[in-house]
Amino acid sequence: MLCASPFRTPLCLLTVLLLAGCGGGTGKDEAHDEAVADAAGDASAPAAGQPGTPSSAPLTVEDIERWEKGMAAELAAVQEAGAKLESAKTGEDTLSALMGVQEMTTTPAGARAAGVDEDRYGVVRSDLSAAAAYLTPHLGGIDTTMLSPAQREEMRQMGAAQLKQLEGRVPAEVVEALKPKAEALRMKVIELTAARLKGTGM
Repeated sequence: MLCASPFRTPLCLLTVLLLAGCGGGTGKDEAHDEAVADAAGDASAPAAGQPGTPSSAPLTVEDIERWEKGMAAELAAVQEAGAKLESAKTGEDTLSALMGVQEMTTTPAGARAAGVDEDRYGVVRSDLSAAAAYLTPHLGGIDTTMLSPAQREEMRQMGAAQLKQLEGRVPAEVVEALKPKAEALRMKVIELTAARLKGTGM
């Protein structure tokens, strides 16, 4: 086999044409041509598409916008699945709609909107969601108005400690950029969660 895809590169195509025109050749010549073609294919692979950001790489400020776009796309996918559930006529239709609201099903849509692969999007979504929650303990959790000033300060310190633990994955500059948007983004997380529950008929 000359290469993974015979027409992946001009050199690969040229090699195929030369071999076809010559009608083969000796085994040694064929082995040599195959080795040259494979080497050319390997050398050209990075040019065809540079590897993306590793999923484990620390987040960047730009990832905040990616997450926001991803959540919007996931919400749209969940709402579409919810509409299908309401109009489902068979058990298969119902099952398909129920699967459509699940996180694993909406992740591809979120990743496409964010412009990253699914693994990276999962990391961005998970880490930024956690950071936003630590920055907004009054949303979707304990009613902080019922706490004493000392208790609120203790909660703030706990959130700061949690963010510190995330620092290797969510650098300080990302947290600073997230702060002005944390409440709005946290509300989007809550809205998406509620939509998933509604989509299951709960």
